[in-house]
Amino acid sequence: MFSTDLFITLAISGLALLSVWVPFQRGARICFAARQATRRVETSELRPSGSGRNTAEPIALLLLRTLRRALQEGGSHPREFLVDASRQYAIHEYESHYARRISMYANILPPIGFIGTTGGLLVLFLSMRASNESMELSALAIALLSTVFALVGFATLEGMKIRLYGRLLEAVDGALSIQRAAEEKLIRARGTKRPAASAI
Repeated sequence: MFSTDLFITLAISGLALLSVWVPFQRGARICFAARQATRRVETSELRPSGSGRNTAEPIALLLLRTLRRALQEGGSHPREFLVDASRQYAIHEYESHYARRISMYANILPPIGFIGTTGGLLVLFLSMRASNESMELSALAIALLSTVFALVGFATLEGMKIRLYGRLLEAVDGALSIQRAAEEKLIRARGTKRPAASAI
């Protein structure tokens, strides 16, 4: 049969873990969606552009489509400018749909851990007043564990965000390589200078 001390300890521990778990789980879900969005694409995956952006499609595919339209409609703009603008647009799309949201959930974890620490210290003071040693140790464990849970969750989400940004840059570089290869293939086929419009 549970004692009152054990019940209070388990209840506060559960609340501390749950309060950290909810934002961590939501941030992790966005990380998994971002992992799909930062994968590399092949030329065979290109389709005619649609009217809107599908948030599930890879960012590299969005970059290729944007760059193709920019090169076709660019007129007198230098190719390097259009490539850089398309690259910045794709990175901005990734940041607004994934990176900022991951940061939001990661940054909320330390304050939540601090709330758990404060709750544990409150129980510690109550147990000291009641002169209950077992409850004092439990309260101290709650105070430390909530901070540990929050910091581990924060570090995990931030680490995943850094890794995903590296994947994004690799995917963007891969997409630009596909664009260059397609243009060079068209140049060789026509035997002329670099075209103003994309061959993709």
